[in-house]
Amino acid sequence: MLRGGIIHQELAGLIAGLRHTDTFVISDAGLPLAPGTPLVDLGYRYGRPSFLDVTETVLGQIVVEHSWVTDQVRVANPAVHAALRSLGLEPEPVTHDAFKERVRNVKFAVRTGEDSFFANVLCRAGVAFTPDR
Repeated sequence: MLRGGIIHQELAGLIAGLRHTDTFVISDAGLPLAPGTPLVDLGYRYGRPSFLDVTETVLGQIVVEHSWVTDQVRVANPAVHAALRSLGLEPEPVTHDAFKERVRNVKFAVRTGEDSFFANVLCRAGVAFTPDR
């Protein structure tokens, strides 16, 4: 049995299966997804679990080499934008339509119960090893 980290079997398996340049999205309760997108739906009521709790937990397990947010988050939800930066991301802002188009090709999505506007982040997996190994 795991001592810590992500104990949700499906989510842990999807994260373990990420390879360099694979993308995934952590979303609020309302982000539209393409039919057939593998989805780990963690939401059990509006607001729970929160986007930030799930994002912090997931980011603690992986390397992210690039991330994107909708450009509207900086104005509509500055707390989420600031929190993403405090977690070590420097998300590139793109239009909301461009964001939704990029999300159509993710390896998987993690839906939270978040009920605030534009609480979504698209991430591209990096590599965990360094050249000096």
